[in-house]
Amino acid sequence: MMTVFDFLFGVCAGASSAAGVFGFLMKVDVYPRMIGSSHTEKKVFFYEWLIVCGVILGGIVTEFPDLPMHFGYWFVVLWGLLMGIFVGCVSIALAEVLNVFPIIFHKLKLDKNLSIYVIAMALGKMAGSFWYFYNRIQP
Repeated sequence: MMTVFDFLFGVCAGASSAAGVFGFLMKVDVYPRMIGSSHTEKKVFFYEWLIVCGVILGGIVTEFPDLPMHFGYWFVVLWGLLMGIFVGCVSIALAEVLNVFPIIFHKLKLDKNLSIYVIAMALGKMAGSFWYFYNRIQP
């Protein structure tokens, strides 16, 4: 049986780990860069609420995995697409902060058509994900 202490400890632990993750995402400029590149700076309040609601929904889904949710197939497809975009943005932002791409492109003497190489990497990642899930590979 859960006590008040267990509840408060869980809330504090979840809040501190969520704050660390979102602090990291702010540090690598995921959110400010996406807002700036979409030219929607006036809707920052809306983005803040989306992030908060996403954290709450993700916490509920993670904490209660047996909770019945009848959203259907298209919701799962949309959820997977959005999670893929999120993971891609985080990995690209992290690699950009660490200057991985400029170093690799300079060492391989790839000075022209850099956007084609980045798109090719994204398509390769997507093809690998499709292959992974199609073959139902377990970690």
